[in-house]
Amino acid sequence: MLVVLNAYQDNAEQLKRLDTPLRFLMNVQKAGYLEPFVLFNRANQELIQDYASYRSADREKLRRYLDEFVVPKI
Repeated sequence: MLVVLNAYQDNAEQLKRLDTPLRFLMNVQKAGYLEPFVLFNRANQELIQDYASYRSADREKLRRYLDEFVVPKI
């Protein structure tokens, strides 16, 4: 799905017509935070079991995702 959405990013007019959640997902992916997004927002039981090891290896990435997308500075 993201491959299709990435085709939109070069066309500003098409980007305006995308739903807000899709634009948000594109921005998350472009910033390199797709894994934290999935862990926090779309995790299933299998991913939840992997969270502790991912957190220990990528704590800063998780923190930046939360800082930039979940609770951005005003």
